[in-house]
Amino acid sequence: MGVLVGVAVLLALLVAGMLAPGIPVLGIAGASASVFLAWLVVLAAVVTVLAAVMLMRRGSVARVAATVLGLAALGGVVFVGWQQLSVAREHAVALDVGALFAVAGPVAEPGTSTSYGEHEGGSLELSMWEPVAGGATPAPVVVLVHAGGSVSQDWLQPTIATHAAWFAEQGYLAVSLEYPLSADEHHQWDVVEPQVACALTWVEQHAGEHGGDPGRVFLVGDSVGGNVALQVAYRAAAGELESSCGGNVPAVDAVSTLYPVASPADFYANPDPMLGRIARDMAIAYTGGTPEGVPERYTEITPAEHLTATAPATLMVTGAADHLVPPSGASGLAEALGAVDVPHELVLVPAGEHGFDRAPSGVGTQVWRELTLQWFEQHGRAPAAP
Repeated sequence: MGVLVGVAVLLALLVAGMLAPGIPVLGIAGASASVFLAWLVVLAAVVTVLAAVMLMRRGSVARVAATVLGLAALGGVVFVGWQQLSVAREHAVALDVGALFAVAGPVAEPGTSTSYGEHEGGSLELSMWEPVAGGATPAPVVVLVHAGGSVSQDWLQPTIATHAAWFAEQGYLAVSLEYPLSADEHHQWDVVEPQVACALTWVEQHAGEHGGDPGRVFLVGDSVGGNVALQVAYRAAAGELESSCGGNVPAVDAVSTLYPVASPADFYANPDPMLGRIARDMAIAYTGGTPEGVPERYTEITPAEHLTATAPATLMVTGAADHLVPPSGASGLAEALGAVDVPHELVLVPAGEHGFDRAPSGVGTQVWRELTLQWFEQHGRAPAAP
């Protein structure tokens, strides 16, 4: 009985964190747990039923507590789940309910990996997932820029590779690229974007060799990768961006981001008592200072500062409970996009934490993926029918 009570208490605390993400520690735990919401519903239901059955056989304080806590947790999880499902319904996304229980997704190995450029004497690589079902015409290209706060992860880390493989299944040539990471003495704020532009130049020159159409290029990025994707897309549209390896930087048709660092200053100023310090360390590693110390650098890496009416259509999907990258940055960028009449959409995932797409088929992941396909079709050219 003690185990059942313990599980009921844990579930109730997690649900409290989901419903009130501002609670220190609990807010992060609850929002993080919401990634696997479908399993929490099942667990809460099982705990409630078991506790109720045991209570009917013989009453006790522990059994009453387990039943009440189980019911409270079940009600809270269902409420959060209903909120997330409402977002899917609002945007006409038909969810695969069975897939909500997946805890890991298949990741196809990239078809080709190659060097696209170099930095400080070392090569920079990209990997490609060729379209699974090619049509009569070359496939559009989606270029993915990985997360990691500019200081960690790589272009083959599981989440980005899973997304790339999924795009290939939808008929895209998916390209994930490496870029220089920052460290205490290597602040890459002015290096990353020209390197990503170099990768786009490579794509324009070589996509056709892998079934891709260099005239149809889309950008995807998450977290800091979202910042880079937005920066590259907007600066290229404004004619401000040069490739580190020369050549033409192709136009980007549209961009889709997950919980992007749309405002580096807001990212640095993150007030969260636990993750705020991590955000500040990442921002300093990337820029070499604070917004007060090097304001011109923060201005230079703020997407809204490079907006023009020619900027590509922009989709942003972020967690409403993101404790690492405040959603305020995406909200501010959405307002700036509206001011210059650039097509845009901002979608907030209720109780969504940073990195909610690590659940390969969670509600937030499915919503982002399906909206991205719709977005690319509306603002570019979709894959040709097989």
